[in-house]
Amino acid sequence: MVNPVAAEDGPSQRHRWLDGITIKIDDLSPVSNWSIWRVPHSLRSVNGDAYNPHVISIGPLFHGQHVLQYMEVHKLYYMRSLLQRTPHREETLESSAKAIEDFDEMIRARYEEKIHSSPSELAEILLVDGCFMLELFIRYSKVDLRVQDDPLFNSPWMILTLQRDLSLLENQIPFFALEKLHSLLVESSTIGQSLPGLPELVLGFFKPVFYMNNENFRMITRRPYPHLLDLLHDCYLPSATPVRINTREWLSTQSATSLNEVGIVLRKGTTRNMFDLKFRNGVLEIPPLLIHGSTVSLFQNLIAYEQLSRGTPQYITSYFALMSRLVYDRSDAELLEGKGIIENEMGGWKDVSELFNDMCKQVVVQDFYYSELCQDLNSRFWTRWAIHKATSWRNTFFRRPWGVLSIMAACALLSLTAIQTIYAVLSYSPRT
Repeated sequence: MVNPVAAEDGPSQRHRWLDGITIKIDDLSPVSNWSIWRVPHSLRSVNGDAYNPHVISIGPLFHGQHVLQYMEVHKLYYMRSLLQRTPHREETLESSAKAIEDFDEMIRARYEEKIHSSPSELAEILLVDGCFMLELFIRYSKVDLRVQDDPLFNSPWMILTLQRDLSLLENQIPFFALEKLHSLLVESSTIGQSLPGLPELVLGFFKPVFYMNNENFRMITRRPYPHLLDLLHDCYLPSATPVRINTREWLSTQSATSLNEVGIVLRKGTTRNMFDLKFRNGVLEIPPLLIHGSTVSLFQNLIAYEQLSRGTPQYITSYFALMSRLVYDRSDAELLEGKGIIENEMGGWKDVSELFNDMCKQVVVQDFYYSELCQDLNSRFWTRWAIHKATSWRNTFFRRPWGVLSIMAACALLSLTAIQTIYAVLSYSPRT
């Protein structure tokens, strides 16, 4: 007689749970396509708020969060304004929706995290969010298109917060989807010919607050940007690629106050590119760095992006690894602020000094771009330190004649004591 329990637990029943694993495996997107990641817990544990939106969700990862619902109605108002400038509103909306739906597989492949929304739900999220972003950039670019009672532009803090939220790594949509909407809704609109291209529109919105490199801003060219954050990353590239000596470890240097104490001059650089640190003839030039709440969030998201994106150069990670050594404590921050190198808008030195110390916690500095600079600084520091100590010793003991006599007397006494000890040893004769 067959045991019913054993029959139920036969080969076909026992391995049925593997079907679920097979489905999950087959449903995976290629890792090489990912460009929008969840920020790892290790980075969030240092300053989790830097990665969370404050007023608006963009894309599927934060969609539906209660604290961000306030902006949903404003998205629709902006979408309506964008559509009203198109010759055929209904047809344009239909073609835009279809274009986003056709991108469904490509869109999902860009997210590390599996998106559980249905194709229509995901298309709606990207269509509404994409239209809002385009209209926001247009209104920012052309003042005459702003609505008189627009609560977003009537509140300066709101625009600043939107600039912050739209630069978060987890709050992105694929750039190709935004480009498609731009071609369908903006280029064919009544104002399309009077507007710059999409990358220029985007950067025009972010540039005033994020202190980006003017040269890079002017030379921006079209290429397949994964998302807005990657476009912003390109605007922080150094004017000349720094030399990489160590690719697996980074060289630290002394703090700003220590360098200053031994006579190394710290000077505000004249370039706007924050990467262009130069050390020549005992002078370290550091370009000015503007620090406020939005820049802190931006830099931490750019560092997270460099940590997760394969092939993306770690310029910003390298920069803050170096600055974390230069700005070691409050006295270092005060010194650099006094020289105009740090422009602090956060209020309170404790915030700025802790910022530099926290920025690279839990971060792997794999490609350090300031090794040569650090080697030169360290070499000059220890040379200057030796001279500084010798000068201090000389000033302490040889400043007055009696100091010289005291040193000479001490040396003579030591010499006589040594001679006396030698004679005592030589004159000693053990008994036989």
